[in-house]
Amino acid sequence: MKTITMDFSNALAEAVGENGIHENDFRLTLGKISEYYSKLLTKPFPFMTLPSTRFQFDEMYALSDNASKMNIKNLVILGIGGSSLGTQTIFDALLHPFHNQEERFRQGKPRYFILDNIDPHKMTAVLETIIPEIDRTFLVVISKSGETPETISQFMLFNELMKKSDGYKERIALITDIEKGLLNKIAEKEGYPVLNLPPGIGGRFSVLTPVGLFPSALMGINIKKMSDGAAGMAAHIVRYDAEENMAFVLAAMLYLMYKRGKPIHVIMPYCERLAAFADWFRQLEGESLGKKGLGPTPTKSVGVTDQHSQLQLYVEGPKDKCIVLLYSALGEVPIPDSFDYLEDVSYLANKDMKDLFHAEFQGTRLSLTESGTPNISLTLDEVSDYNLGALFYLFEMVTAFMGHLLSINAFDQPGVEQGKIYTKAMMGKKGLEKEREQTDKFLCCPVKQIIF
Repeated sequence: MKTITMDFSNALAEAVGENGIHENDFRLTLGKISEYYSKLLTKPFPFMTLPSTRFQFDEMYALSDNASKMNIKNLVILGIGGSSLGTQTIFDALLHPFHNQEERFRQGKPRYFILDNIDPHKMTAVLETIIPEIDRTFLVVISKSGETPETISQFMLFNELMKKSDGYKERIALITDIEKGLLNKIAEKEGYPVLNLPPGIGGRFSVLTPVGLFPSALMGINIKKMSDGAAGMAAHIVRYDAEENMAFVLAAMLYLMYKRGKPIHVIMPYCERLAAFADWFRQLEGESLGKKGLGPTPTKSVGVTDQHSQLQLYVEGPKDKCIVLLYSALGEVPIPDSFDYLEDVSYLANKDMKDLFHAEFQGTRLSLTESGTPNISLTLDEVSDYNLGALFYLFEMVTAFMGHLLSINAFDQPGVEQGKIYTKAMMGKKGLEKEREQTDKFLCCPVKQIIF
């Protein structure tokens, strides 16, 4: 079995001095997490049961098998936040980097378009691409409430476009709340198939539900193995305690870093296939824990690229950061001795790009450690469906543990909701007249401007 290995030694005081975690604090925090987890097992959070329940797998396979017979050329996914970030992460990790650009890399699967923004320029470009092939387009619409204005407005547009082609009802699938929501009403009226989010699971914890798994199944990704990976990580968390438990240790480290004045958590993949994982984690940690004036600030860097943009800050800037590095490198790319007359580059000749990549990763770890910047490394033997499922589950559990340690409800997002209400008010939604007055007053306030 290919593995994930976590090295947290460079986050300890022994390695980075006063910026690191002391043994007593570490053990005390591990004890708190262990005690909390024992109680949690008697009444687990809904996302914790997903690897064992295989929610709606039969329905997903039935729909994806049917779609595979349709000669689909384009897969369009409408969703935002937790309804899109997980899918983007999966596709980036498991599909060919140039899947959309070259048909030979698609293995008979469609191009994909994840529309997580309503920027008019981007929407216009997508429509120019899709409309000529609307009869070979499959549409997946994802919204728990069905009222997300960005997603429902896109659906209103694509629904009319899809209706212009034969057999369109078989090429539309909706994913929404299992009990309520506008998409259920639309599905009943229009005759579209529906998949669901299980009860109690919000968007940012939904990657291992049909939200992330159904689009993956449409692309031929093995969703069973991804779920197996999550189940494997769940078993690891149950089986091991204290310093042998990856979720306990990572949660303790990130929590203690936050408490010790290091609220910026940098996720830095040395693996472009995992770059989108950092985007997914930014929402998971930021939206789950940023409440009551508390919460870490998750941010993203990518190795080796950001060695030449952000590493200077991480090494010599304020010691307010903890760096979490993800590493995986496969593929042989030999470096030829093309400039044998230049001694300055001879050290690279006849080596492999993978060796250079690994040296860059280790060099960054060492430079961070020497400068007193705490860092944690997770090394994946391979980026696979199994390991990706395990990684998703690991970071979800870490976030739940941190919510407990910070005395924060990790499963709501009141700060997001008010902005949604004001948006709907400005667009004229009935029942929000008071909020419309507030937005009008805000927009009419005198402003200080500089115009170029």
